[in-house]
Amino acid sequence: MFKISRRTMVRAALLTTAATALAACSKVNPLGQGSQGSNSGATAPSTQPVTINYWDWWVTQGPTIDNEIKLFQQKNPNVKVQKTTQVVDQYPNLLQLAMKAQTSPDVFLIPQTPTLVEQVDQQWLKPLNQWATDKWQAQFPPESFAEGSNVFQGKIYSAPYDGPAPWLQLYINNKLFKQAGLVDASGNVKLPQTWADVRAAAQAITRAGQGAFGWGFGDKQKTILPWQMMMCQTSGTPDAQGGFDLRTGTYTWASNPVFLDWIKFFMGMKQAGLITPDAMSIDDETARVNFANGKFAMIIGGVWNQSGWAKTNPDFTDYSVVGLPHQDVKPTSYFYTSPGGSDFALSNQTKLSDQAWQWFAWLNSKDAAIRWVQAGQGLRIFPEANKLEYAKTQPYREYMQVALEGIRMAPAPGLLHPTMELVKPQTTLPDIQGILEGIYTGQITDWKGALQDLEKRENAAQQAAIQDAKSRGINVDPSWWRVPDWNLTQNYVQKL
Repeated sequence: MFKISRRTMVRAALLTTAATALAACSKVNPLGQGSQGSNSGATAPSTQPVTINYWDWWVTQGPTIDNEIKLFQQKNPNVKVQKTTQVVDQYPNLLQLAMKAQTSPDVFLIPQTPTLVEQVDQQWLKPLNQWATDKWQAQFPPESFAEGSNVFQGKIYSAPYDGPAPWLQLYINNKLFKQAGLVDASGNVKLPQTWADVRAAAQAITRAGQGAFGWGFGDKQKTILPWQMMMCQTSGTPDAQGGFDLRTGTYTWASNPVFLDWIKFFMGMKQAGLITPDAMSIDDETARVNFANGKFAMIIGGVWNQSGWAKTNPDFTDYSVVGLPHQDVKPTSYFYTSPGGSDFALSNQTKLSDQAWQWFAWLNSKDAAIRWVQAGQGLRIFPEANKLEYAKTQPYREYMQVALEGIRMAPAPGLLHPTMELVKPQTTLPDIQGILEGIYTGQITDWKGALQDLEKRENAAQQAAIQDAKSRGINVDPSWWRVPDWNLTQNYVQKL
């Protein structure tokens, strides 16, 4: 799925691109297992007390996970879950060090780097087939387990957790909008839908004399600037996070004019003094607190913002949620999903496989999914959990409506060509984060040239990876990455 998730960080995801979202869908049982087993896939309770170690990077979701741990331990009194919440930007390095030291957690949230297929190649993850029976898989919606997404060479390594939904939204501080007179005849806040709306609102708020800015973010951890650019995701690009376009089978940072258009728009807001000046020196969590405290009026974030404010700013409830603004009057593209999905995994080093699976299966159960939605943490993969009646606040209901309407199905070429998963382009730096930092701080002045250079480098890396795969005897064809008949505004029907 295209997401970083609540991730995000993330996600990331979120979001791998559709170019590498390989989806040979079906219930997976290549080892001849799965005719037996319970609905939950859990093993019999342990008779001896044990402690399993669990890692994630979730802060605002922490209380919900803590509640799941409490419920799980009540049901399984001989299995204690020891949770460690790592700093998000340090998480990949910490997990890699733990793997090398043979001290990895038994269950962990899968990081975005290295890629999932690389983690599988390095034997970080334990295959789940002996527990993930046909009956267990059948609880999930169709296409939840897909070759190249959470299944590799017939072995299941994870399961989809989040529901298909835009992982970022725009949050509006209603009080600041009202103070700037941004209301209709009935006194309702005029919610921005386009980039022009955003600039006009940011200008009105910044000039209202209340000491607030129109827009804010926090990029201290060097992950949030590309979130701002995700306004391109609804403006004519299928992958504003990765820059890859399946319609051409290439990276299009410069070829698609929407990216440069957005940079001009966003830098115009900065140059006009409409963005909070500390954006590059604070982190995302601080930025969210500042937004709640009225220091600026608009922020891009995920549904995790809402549970975070409920904890850090419980009196802050006067805000609205809309989909990411688009360049034109109507969206010309959407957020996309594809078969499969991966979030949690079991470490291949665990000595408590059965107990680790019990916790994994609990996290991925329908009951836990319903509690997750009711706690305001976002949509889940189970449609039964995503009911508007579970929304306890108006902003959360607004989020759910945005989420349910703002997603489309993307092509999944891996359905026809599973060997695409073996093509692994090398990362080339500076990436889009580094380029946006350079542009925002004034170190890069040739904006178009920087995008052209990134596009050229990433396309060269893609071509080199394909040639490398061919040299290793792998049957791949560059045409597999091209789906020219994809209409970005509609669900894609895969041609088998």
